[in-house]
Amino acid sequence: MFESTSRATRAADAAPRVGARRHRWIGLAALVLAALGTAYAASPAGAEISSTPTTTWGVSGLQAGTETGSISSAVFAIEQIGNTVYVGGRFTTATNGTLSESQPGIAAFNATTGAFISTWRPQLNGAVYAIQASADGSRLFVGGDFDTVNGTATGALVALNPTTGAIDTGWTGRVGGYQLVRSIDLGHGYVYAAGGFTSIRSTGASRSAYRAARFAESNGAIDPNWLPVISGGSVWGIAASPNTDRVYLAGYFNSSNFTFAQQGFTAISSIDGSNVQGLQPLAFNTTNSSRRYLYDVEVAGNYVWVGGSEHFVQVLNESNLSLHKFHLSGPNNGDFQDLEVVGNRVYAGCHCRPTQSISTGDGVLWFANQGPSAPSTNTGPTTWISAYNVTTGLRETSFNPTITSGGAGIWAIHGSPDGCLWLGGSLTTSGGVTQRNVSRLCDAANPTDTQAPTTPGAPQITGQTTNSVSFTWNPSTDNVGVSGYRIYDNATNAVVLDSPTNSGTVANLAAGTYSFYARAYDAVGNLSTRSGLRTVTITAVVVDTTRPSTPSGLKLVSLSGSTASFSWNASTDNVGVAGYRLFDAAGTQLTEVTGNSATLTGLAPGSYVVSVRAFDAAGNVSYRSNTVTITVL
Repeated sequence: MFESTSRATRAADAAPRVGARRHRWIGLAALVLAALGTAYAASPAGAEISSTPTTTWGVSGLQAGTETGSISSAVFAIEQIGNTVYVGGRFTTATNGTLSESQPGIAAFNATTGAFISTWRPQLNGAVYAIQASADGSRLFVGGDFDTVNGTATGALVALNPTTGAIDTGWTGRVGGYQLVRSIDLGHGYVYAAGGFTSIRSTGASRSAYRAARFAESNGAIDPNWLPVISGGSVWGIAASPNTDRVYLAGYFNSSNFTFAQQGFTAISSIDGSNVQGLQPLAFNTTNSSRRYLYDVEVAGNYVWVGGSEHFVQVLNESNLSLHKFHLSGPNNGDFQDLEVVGNRVYAGCHCRPTQSISTGDGVLWFANQGPSAPSTNTGPTTWISAYNVTTGLRETSFNPTITSGGAGIWAIHGSPDGCLWLGGSLTTSGGVTQRNVSRLCDAANPTDTQAPTTPGAPQITGQTTNSVSFTWNPSTDNVGVSGYRIYDNATNAVVLDSPTNSGTVANLAAGTYSFYARAYDAVGNLSTRSGLRTVTITAVVVDTTRPSTPSGLKLVSLSGSTASFSWNASTDNVGVAGYRLFDAAGTQLTEVTGNSATLTGLAPGSYVVSVRAFDAAGNVSYRSNTVTITVL
């Protein structure tokens, strides 16, 4: 059993684990293929996917104070638009082992090479658990436990520009109350969001919400007529069915619209948010009700796929949710954490260690021999990810990559239109090659290209700051195609910039004189000869990027009429705490003070859920404190 404990403090939203994400390949690449009239299914064509990775880039570090603080996974979401792959999680840094860039929560990578895209740098103050592209690829919907983006208060749901990383102000859907979005999906013309939030809003409208809601995909307007009431926990996965007027919710909750919800699974009408009637209940293979929970749900073919504990993937007939196939990882280990439809397969990520196996049955396979098991029709070895046929529901045992993990396993899967498979979690190696929590595995049958690109032009300076320099250079050509360029420090031969185009910025430079050169590379890693040198002198300034510690012990000192006084334990900071801000549950700032106490006056009658955050002179903001609820009469 994989144990963890969330930092959530509200009893209604306390959950021992965080849920799965939804991230289908969608958007610009689909539009390009449609325009070309090309039939495409993102799956290997001619051979199995190789265990040998095709990228050295990944992410590292784990943010403290997030909703996934006890899960040692750096990555929880992967999505793609065009030739850019977006990775979300609780990581702090993008790295290839030699070059590291501070980029907490969300980062972008070249889909062909896997290289970090250093020009896409949105700044979030928390972790990301869900990323979903809009149908036309013009927006990137992002959810997590953050509540500011690029210094602007957003709550835990936002739309970003996939090219610039700026907030898309044309999409105004937001969540409030408890700031937590764990899953996002598109369907029926809406953006569906699920997690632990308790209110929603958009331009000119707001409503109470109960852990699931939907917004117009076009502009983020809330739908006040679709507000299912989920209680007794929170939602980790959401799937809008393309086949029926249903939305499936999975997680750690026990009530749906005031009706028992079979411990974390329910089908909701996409018309009015009511419970769908006449469906068979989900079977569980343990008598321990505290172990009956789900991480993710997907719809593929004629089936609904659910994954969770105790250690199963269930394949359900969508007509009535009767059981079609039951897959068990065991004998006693391996909850399934993420499901992803890629072509004619459903991939399932888990913490199914290679010492375990996966058994398949037409009925329930019991965990730890607590009940009568159906006969096993197939048993085979496994690793941290497995594949299942969309049409039959059976496991495809030819897919069993040699992956190692720090223990948390796979939490994010994405199928790229080039036939490669992206994986994220707590990955350490694949095919014996070191991985940094992200891996890109491709078709083993792809032919090998041995011709290097031509030599690019020497870098030309187009701009300079106190700690960075921007370059452009004449492009290279290649027999197949140039995938990108790398800029090197001539003194160390270290890569300081990896760019998909013939321009980019080398950032975070200390004071000194540098010489740089460029090399081009193609999709299989062939490198051109080096260009001429360009020398630049940098005068650097110290930039403070460390947030203050989280204030603790927030308490009500006094409440009289419309005046309330609070105090809390002071925060610390590497440079110095500049002050504190008090907020209500909707994220509205109530006051700002320099010391660790504050008085609110002129409060209107009603209930207030108050929290406090520290900030420093550089604008870094701490995570929020505990909350205190008051009622003003």
